[in-house]
Amino acid sequence: METENKIKYFAYVRKSTEGEERQALSIESQKDKVKEFFSGLEIVDYFEERHSAFKPYNRPEFEKMIKRIRKGEAQGIIAWHPDRLSRNEIDASTITYMVRTGVIYDLKFASYNLDNSPEGIMMLQLALSQSQYFSSKLGKDVKRGLEKKVSLGWLPGVAPEGYINDVRLEKGQRTLITDKKRAPLLRKAFELFLSGSYNAQEVLNKLNNDWGYISRQKPKMGGRPLSRSVWYKMLSNPFYAGVITYNSKESPGKHKPIITLDEFNRIQELLGLRGCKKKPQKHDFPYSGIFKCGICGCSITAERKTKYIKSKNEVRSYSYYHCTHKKKSANCQEGSVEQNELEKQVKSELKKFEIHPLFLNWALEHLDKKKTENNEVEKIIVDNQKDKIINLETEKNELVKMRAKKLINDSTFSNQLADLEKDINNLKNVKPEKQPKFQSELIELTKDNFIFCAHANKEFAEGDKNKRKETINRLGSNQTIIHKNISISYHEWLLPLFENVEKFNAELAKLEPLKIGLYYRKSEALTSLNLRWLGDRDSNPDRRLQRALSYH
Repeated sequence: METENKIKYFAYVRKSTEGEERQALSIESQKDKVKEFFSGLEIVDYFEERHSAFKPYNRPEFEKMIKRIRKGEAQGIIAWHPDRLSRNEIDASTITYMVRTGVIYDLKFASYNLDNSPEGIMMLQLALSQSQYFSSKLGKDVKRGLEKKVSLGWLPGVAPEGYINDVRLEKGQRTLITDKKRAPLLRKAFELFLSGSYNAQEVLNKLNNDWGYISRQKPKMGGRPLSRSVWYKMLSNPFYAGVITYNSKESPGKHKPIITLDEFNRIQELLGLRGCKKKPQKHDFPYSGIFKCGICGCSITAERKTKYIKSKNEVRSYSYYHCTHKKKSANCQEGSVEQNELEKQVKSELKKFEIHPLFLNWALEHLDKKKTENNEVEKIIVDNQKDKIINLETEKNELVKMRAKKLINDSTFSNQLADLEKDINNLKNVKPEKQPKFQSELIELTKDNFIFCAHANKEFAEGDKNKRKETINRLGSNQTIIHKNISISYHEWLLPLFENVEKFNAELAKLEPLKIGLYYRKSEALTSLNLRWLGDRDSNPDRRLQRALSYH
């Protein structure tokens, strides 16, 4: 029999990042052990593998080594353990067959000794089978554990963008918590996309460039902006609406969603993911994705057509908006409307809410004055509460002194002390929204709405694509085109203007400086109009403003 020093060996070291392989020695550690244990052997070459051995035909370095052994370049293999060579039946049979037929004369393992005999080959087969059994069993155990975690309402693995794994819990039991640094920015990005004024790429640019978003990817490198591929996956991932998708099955999650299910469904409509991918647009149509067909409910799409004008000997381009007619059963006959006509109708709608500049200036001054008065009232209320608490605390101290001097009995002391502490706690726990005040944020909102009504028509005419979309969306909801005419459900805060603006503007025209001399007469007339505009505000000061707040 040949002696070991006449055999040439290949050293095979392998480590995969998959599953249980992460617990194995690193490649460098395996090489060090090979050199330490088998320094007296002739090692022809090293093969470094970074692929899993659980599936056959998945390891290019292993295949190269086997081919070179069959060519006679080496007669033996050195590895740390049998499971480094194989974790599947096919590769195991390849190794044992080559050993039995003499192609491989010797195998060396740091933790296992091979006897090249029928009994030794049988033990080798058992060792390789045990490796395959261990991998299969561990894989099932891991899968069972992951499915159990999903059934409890938690997504296994690394937390998606906007969330972090709660490292305070033990590994395997960790839940997901909201990433306070990133989730608010992502919520704002989702809202911006839902507005219909920006496409997905434009929102991503704002998220990265304007808002300074830094992804959790590659944290050791300081992070980087959110990638386009990840952003598009996030937009179509129901996880952000509270739904976990695992093994093609959906189940409710216990994590805090960033968007609602209705918002998620709306995003899918905007993306065009109802059964097929959105076709790339050849043209940039400013009003696509805003309107729906008022007859069948399908989306309104756009296309560009050219027309030759014979009299002027030129070719002109026109953009038309029309129903997609995807619901064949609806038998929709809605025709197309040209972009210029659509814009003309939008301007006509905005004109219905355009308030007189004189009333705008007076309203802003009035609201600023009201805000100042409100702040003064708030300060008085807070100061009064503080003074009352101090007085009650003084009464409490005096009561304790009286009990110490035995001027009152235990029963009287206990009852009076309980009453004082109750009053003190009630004052300390008064929430701001329960205080009788005209909320400052509502005043600012009202100012913003007045300014919008005064300048919306001009901003629509002169603004870019995004500004025009934003103006239409701010005007109302449920935007449709029916019989070639646009229809918009106005936001409730606009209804008083819609009902009175024409009459108001007519009366305000009489108050121009040339037609009215005295300021107090002008102010008196404006106050009269304001009382009619505010309606029942005296009986319910912030009802209309609260309603406005709910729409924006």
